[in-house]
Amino acid sequence: MHQGATAQNLTPQVAQHMAEANAALKDAPARAKDELAAERERVRALVRAAAELSLELDQAHEELAAAQQVTRLPGVQG
Repeated sequence: MHQGATAQNLTPQVAQHMAEANAALKDAPARAKDELAAERERVRALVRAAAELSLELDQAHEELAAAQQVTRLPGVQG
């Protein structure tokens, strides 16, 4: 008899636990969507930064190439 009463008391606890788990799972897709949107924005920012750095590197290469084409006078150190 005591075991039956204990099992009856556990059923509401299990149901409550399942309800809490269900609520958490219902919120999970919305949280994941928000996290994905934030990650996509970070990726866009990194792509922009990489593109800008690539342009700056190209400019530096061009400036270096132009500087190396300067004719050096013999005997002048500088």
